Amino acid sequence: MDWDPEEVRQLTEEIPWIRDLYLYPEVGSTNDVARDLGDMGAPEGVAVLADAQTRGRGRAGRSWWTPPGRAIALSLLVRPRRPVADWPQLGMVAGLAAVEAVQGIGCPAGLKWPNDLMIPPVIGEGPSLTAWRKAGGILVESFPPAFAVIGIGINVNISPEEIPPDLREILGSLSQTLGRRIPRLAVLKGLLRAFASLYLEWNAGARLVERWAAALIMLGRPVRVLTPEGACEGIAEGVDEGGGLRVRLPDGRERRFHAGEVSLRG
Repeated sequence: MDWDPEEVRQLTEEIPWIRDLYLYPEVGSTNDVARDLGDMGAPEGVAVLADAQTRGRGRAGRSWWTPPGRAIALSLLVRPRRPVADWPQLGMVAGLAAVEAVQGIGCPAGLKWPNDLMIPPVIGEGPSLTAWRKAGGILVESFPPAFAVIGIGINVNISPEEIPPDLREILGSLSQTLGRRIPRLAVLKGLLRAFASLYLEWNAGARLVERWAAALIMLGRPVRVLTPEGACEGIAEGVDEGGGLRVRLPDGRERRFHAGEVSLRG
């Protein structure tokens, strides 16, 4: 494990909202560890960080690949004061924090609805949006009325050769885009600082939907949305207060999606 335990734990002093930080060489899932801590009464602001995950997961039960020493696998325990109906907005908080952290080390970043952290494959070539790569993801698991767990995964120093061949046109990492090795601690510190600030603002009643919408890379562009009922194509026009995606269909009708997978078209 190349995390320095002392440097990691120092973050609890630098970022007051972080009450405690548990660091593991390897776990099945950081979200599962954080949930267990929540069930045992751990306070808001507990963070769980692992060097590697063996059973990391994303949205809709998909697996999330976290090789040792090369990524951030982080889960945060929160006990929101806002109504449970607002808790889905925690994904907005985490998404904005991830974008801010990645931009803080000089890498362009945006979000693909609903929860993908996206980066360009290289700096300076102005690639089309369809060339952007997924460098991270967010998974919010709520256990109302007590607490929620927010998992954030970011690929930091993964080389193209390490990515499974069938995913090389989909996944990317910060080191690939920037062309150099990235200190994971710098990304982690930026992520925790940004999340703490945004979460405190949101928990006090702030609306973040406009800022979140501004980070979405597909708005105003053709998209294809995959749902259990089938695929739908149109123009992504915006989002609603709850984070649902508004799509203008070819016949002029508007359709709203609160679940599904988006791919960029053309």
